Amino acid sequence: MAIEPDRIVKSTSFSRASDFNRCPLMFKYKHLDKILDPAPELPEGDEHPMDRGSRIHSLCENYVQNPLIKPQHELRHQLPLLDAFRAGYEKGKVDLEIPIAFDANWEISAGDDFANTVYRMIIDVAVTVSDSRVYILDWKTGKKKGNEVKHHDQLMEYAVGVANVDPAIQIFDVAIGYLDLHPGENLMKRTFTRTQVEQATPKVRERHEKVLNATIFPAKPSQFACRFCPFKAGTVGRGKRAYAGTGHCRRNIC
Repeated sequence: MAIEPDRIVKSTSFSRASDFNRCPLMFKYKHLDKILDPAPELPEGDEHPMDRGSRIHSLCENYVQNPLIKPQHELRHQLPLLDAFRAGYEKGKVDLEIPIAFDANWEISAGDDFANTVYRMIIDVAVTVSDSRVYILDWKTGKKKGNEVKHHDQLMEYAVGVANVDPAIQIFDVAIGYLDLHPGENLMKRTFTRTQVEQATPKVRERHEKVLNATIFPAKPSQFACRFCPFKAGTVGRGKRAYAGTGHCRRNIC
């Protein structure tokens, strides 16, 4: 089933749906109108958090794939896990950077089939534990505190995606590895049965179909949504790195 031609939003993902839930108008400015964030360039030597996240993700991937690569300092908190993945990769038990895509009927599609694909995710690490059990991990830089609910929802979404791809999997061990946190606090892990995943699937799909079926994009002002919104009329953020928003939305309340 092809994407309906009159649909405004053509595709979704966990991050896109999170933006929509935060504020539909912000979602529109960012993903549909593609208005650029006016944040000034960082001082020389500083690295944007998103750039840093992408770079360290690549460090993890390269370390697991190549036994000759020595560990970088930024991987030090996750070295035992990375070494385990490296050993599994050599045995063909570990896969990296796995793209998963679905069409409007939530059937598997090719990620580059832009005429039919509506949902995409990428699995950072997938470990074949057995024919009926899989271990899935997502690497994250940055903080864990305050993001527990969001990250739990993301873990379930990974399980739903993999369950839809492989009907043989019955147990889903899903985890987030926090690269910036010390051992003891740098892993969030959940285990779901296929029954639990199937029960959660309608809610996950509903979350994304709400985005895909949207025809209006009202502002949803709140202190959380507005504080760092780059499209506000006021100042974005606080402190020395605060900057003026674009002014497209004048409903900021902070």
